[in-house]
Amino acid sequence: MRKILLTALVLVAGATSAAAQDKRGLVWDDRPKFVFGEDLTLEIRAKLQLDWRRFDPQIDEDTFDFRTARVGLKGDLTRHFDYEVERAIEQEGTFGEWKDVYLNWSTFDVVRVKAGRFKMPFGLEQNTGATDVDFAYRSLASSTIAPARDRGVMVYGELGPVGYEVGVFDDDGDNGELKEPQFVEKGEDLKDVGPSIAARLTGDLFRTLPVPDKLKSANFGVAYTNASVPEGLNSLRGQSVWGTENFFEPVYVKGRRQRFGAQFDWTPGPTGLKAEWMQSREQRIGQSNRNQDLSDFVGTGWYVSGTWFVTGEDKDDNVNPRNPIFQGGMGAIELGARYDQLEFSSATKTGTAFTNPRADPLLANSDQVWTFGVNWLLNRWVRVITNAIHEEFADAARSPEPGTASFWSGLLRLQVVF
Repeated sequence: MRKILLTALVLVAGATSAAAQDKRGLVWDDRPKFVFGEDLTLEIRAKLQLDWRRFDPQIDEDTFDFRTARVGLKGDLTRHFDYEVERAIEQEGTFGEWKDVYLNWSTFDVVRVKAGRFKMPFGLEQNTGATDVDFAYRSLASSTIAPARDRGVMVYGELGPVGYEVGVFDDDGDNGELKEPQFVEKGEDLKDVGPSIAARLTGDLFRTLPVPDKLKSANFGVAYTNASVPEGLNSLRGQSVWGTENFFEPVYVKGRRQRFGAQFDWTPGPTGLKAEWMQSREQRIGQSNRNQDLSDFVGTGWYVSGTWFVTGEDKDDNVNPRNPIFQGGMGAIELGARYDQLEFSSATKTGTAFTNPRADPLLANSDQVWTFGVNWLLNRWVRVITNAIHEEFADAARSPEPGTASFWSGLLRLQVVF
């Protein structure tokens, strides 16, 4: 781990005095890059995140967390195709799971095709890279309801001010994969979740309207997924911010899993405003103790966040400090705050509620989270993130420390990306 950190820091430090040149061979273009021809390139990429954490009251979590280490390749194969391959590195220095592995055909803006393993088109924050999100952790809804990566094929493109994405996938995303036992008849093979379909529409709906120019950048979107889930304790589950403690255990499901989502993203100048709402609905066909149908298992989450670069940088996809550290400046400072909530319950609310995974209605529980953050961008490759997080559980009996409903935690993160 230390070798990985030292290597990344050395490369970043050396980058401040190097620049990409219009020639073939090895150059530096924000990162090491091999240029074999005008439309044949290979970039070497790396990501590293190291966290130091504190909890009040103390819970069973480590103070130090080796959060993220990834290496990858990205580039062009002629002017018609581009590709990306990225893999995680474990703390022991061994390779972990594959992340993005895809080939993308991008000849035309109106229709493009991506095939391989990549993020399913659902969720604004989930489809923002882990090193580009505004806070150290994504909202609960984004990390639980949104499906994340899967193997599949997606057609996407732009039709004027509207963008579309439609894909078919093998399973139902990393966040929707099966984690508990399932039921099969003797001699039958175990079934997996999926296949699934996913679609999203986004658009700058104010672009053609007579509104102030700042409003024209406001982006809206809606999304939907549909997948088949086999019988068993295979529902989504509610986890705390740190992802290791359940505030809602999985329940018995069988049938369709559907997701519905809406998103809003507006970044006028140095400020940003984002909001999302999403809901999952999972059928429970024949899952009562008498083999009768139960009402859907429902997860509902939403968040709203605001950020501000006090140093004046524009809030866009590639924020670079106006005055990087070691070049006569102090870097860029960004302040942010976010409120998010995730609740699980049954569609039926009448009657006496229980926590039994075959109950109807189910006893609801939710986690409400405030996150306050300060981001310090030393240069385009290094960021220091500080977050203060407050969680409030509706049912104190189902929290990381049973009997305690309210928790504070703090995080300091060193992030290196090139």
